[in-house]
Formats: sequence, C-alpha cells, structure tokens
Amino acid sequence: MALPARTQTLRYLLVAASLLGVLLVTHIALQESVNDFAYGCSGVAGGGEADTGCGDVTSSAWATVPGLGVKQTTMGFLFYGLMALLRLGYVVVRDDKMRLGAFALSTVGVAYSAFLVFLQATQIGAFCILCLGSALLTLVLFLLHMIEHRRLGAAISDAPARRAKAERTGLAALRPYAPILGAFLVLLVADVVLASSAPDAEAAETAAAAPGGPPGAALAAATPQTQPPPAAGCAYDPTLATIDDLSAFTGGPFLGNPDAPVTIVEIFDPNCPHCRDLKEELEPFVQANLDRVRFYPVAYPLRTQSVGQVVALTLAQREGKYLELIDEMFRRQDQTWGMSMLELEQAVEAVGMNPATVRGTLEDQTQLQPILEGIQSGSQAVAAAFALPDGGISVPKVAINGRVLAPTYESYSAPCFEEFVANAEAN
Repeated sequence: MALPARTQTLRYLLVAASLLGVLLVTHIALQESVNDFAYGCSGVAGGGEADTGCGDVTSSAWATVPGLGVKQTTMGFLFYGLMALLRLGYVVVRDDKMRLGAFALSTVGVAYSAFLVFLQATQIGAFCILCLGSALLTLVLFLLHMIEHRRLGAAISDAPARRAKAERTGLAALRPYAPILGAFLVLLVADVVLASSAPDAEAAETAAAAPGGPPGAALAAATPQTQPPPAAGCAYDPTLATIDDLSAFTGGPFLGNPDAPVTIVEIFDPNCPHCRDLKEELEPFVQANLDRVRFYPVAYPLRTQSVGQVVALTLAQREGKYLELIDEMFRRQDQTWGMSMLELEQAVEAVGMNPATVRGTLEDQTQLQPILEGIQSGSQAVAAAFALPDGGISVPKVAINGRVLAPTYESYSAPCFEEFVANAEAN
C-alpha cells in the first residue's frame, strides 16, 4: 500500500518518541535500583540538588499500581515497549490495525499519565521531573497519532498525485530507521554505564569531607546500595555468614534490656531513606519488646557526604543525645544525601546540643582526627561483617544475634521481627 508522503516524518517521530520513552523509564528504574536517586533525578554526581522529587515519588505508596502490586516503572516500560513494537510492526507489514492499536494505546497512556500527575500534586506532594517528562512524552505520542490519523483519513479522497510511491515492506522497510535504532542502543548502553559507575566513583572517593570543614579520614571503599528489593517471606541473608562476635557494634547507646537474650544491630546511614523507613517499622517493635531485646543503631557513613553527620552523632553520644539526634536527622532527611553546616547546626541545636561546639570540632583537626579514626575503625568493622560477596555494602543492614536478615521489605517488617526474635530466643 502506498502511504502519503507527508506522514513519513510522523512515522519517524513516533518511533523515536516511543524509544525515547523506553530510555526514560529505564533511566528512572536504574537510578532508583542502583543509586537510590543519590544524585537526584538526573543521576549525575553534583547535579541532583535541583531535581530531588524522583526518590519521593518512586518510594511513595503510589509507586505500584493499586491492586496489582506492579511497579509504575514496569507499566511505563511495557507501555513504551509495546508502542515501539506496534509502530515498527506497522512499518514492516503495513497492517493498519497496528497503527490503530498504537493510537488507542497512546490514548490510554495520556489519560493514565494525567492521573499520575494528579497523584503527585494531591497525594504525594512531590514532583518527579522524569515522571513529568514521561507524561509530556505520552501527550506528544497522542498528538502525533491524532495528526497522522487525520492525514491518512484525508488522503483517502486525495488525488493520486498526492500519494507517495509504493514504499518497501518487510524488514527492508526498517533501513531508514537504522539511525534511530542505533542512537537508541547507544543511549541505552550509556545510561546503564552511568548508573553503574556513579556509586563506584563515590566509593573510590576516599577523602571524606565533613560539611564546611577539612578533609576527613579514608573510609572502606565499597559499592553503596540503599534499596532493599521486595521479596516474599521472612528470610536470613544467604550471602552473609553469621557474625560470631558483635562486640564491635554493641559499645554504644541502645534501647531495651541490658540483660536481654537477643541483640539486634542495625547499620544505617543518616541520609538513607530506607534506613528511615526501617526505623519507623523496627523501633515500635523494639519499644513493645524492651524486656526481650537490646537494640543498637550503629551509624555508618555509606557515602562521604554523611561523614560530618556521623561525627555529630559521635559527639551526641558523649552528651547522651545519640538516639535523639538520629531521630532529628531522619526527620530532616531529604533527597540531597547530606546536610550543609547550617542544617547540621540546626539539627544538633534541636536536640539540645551546642551547634558552635559541633562546628568547632569539625573545623579543628586536632579534635576531629581522633573521631574520624574511630569512624574509620567502625567502617572497617561493618565492611568485615556485612560486605556482600562482590565487596559492596548496602544499608540498612540488620543482624539479630549475629544472623543477618535478608534486605527485603517483608523481612524488615514487624511480623518478621517477631519471628526472628522468637527464633533467636529458642536458640
């Protein structure tokens, strides 16, 4: 079938927009799962301060489709992937049902995207710039389909002179699309490399800088991870051995009974959003079982931006304010992964500490260096006990009587905590 020449550019644009959507959703999924949006929506180190809503949106209650439990990013990938297949299929076989199917899909997509934008505005209270970009892209796809449909409808009654010469069909018809497909593959590989290399670059940065202060001590290099993957069932981590000696983690403040038979150790970073979520689940369980457990929250700077806050927590421990300052840091947590000196001073002042003392310690190498050496020693202990087989470190980590829990949402739940503690008591 000969198609109107004036629809040829539209067909290129529709394929390109569909593949761009695949790239966009892939970028969201990679930044969420690999970097936890530590560098903002962009995924570029140093560029995340202005686009911090992606983490809030993708970790909200609306991050999965209600009733289905399927992630919105998965739905987006299916939408754009199917759109690309329908558009390329239409190029190959010239079956108008494929074009109409893509048009119908774009109509559903633009309506659903509008619903997601509505949720960001009214329910989540944060905007993900990448998600808004996806919504705009679905609108573009819908409008392009509408224009194409009208032009094809008008061409039915046009004079033969306004029709194009018969075009190739079959796989040969994809040749003009080779540059678009090639660019898609290059950008896809580049995005995967960007996402996977950003944490490594951060881990290799061994000079830990306190906020507003001088360079700190070198930390154990490890690939940071902060996203516990979903899984079913209460489970221990099969990749980590039982920790026979917990003494490296039980010298600080704790909640619970000092004579309790069960010891819970949590490794956290004060800037880790999943650590904050775990605390909201774990601490009420501990408070309800103070006679059965001893709970030690152990601060570990997963990234160098957190070192200044861990220094402040060390000072808070000396003043008996450690647990209160953890609460305050979690309360003030945002997606920038770190605190400025002013923000840190406000946090310590809120729990009754002297902000000038904290600033003075961070700016005085004589006072700071022994604290950094202690943090370095603690980081090495964490790496020795909790490092993954590939050498990476993830937070949060929880060990109950030395057995490390699987980093899954279900294992980090109150019912599973009860099961783990009961098992520890029985053994």
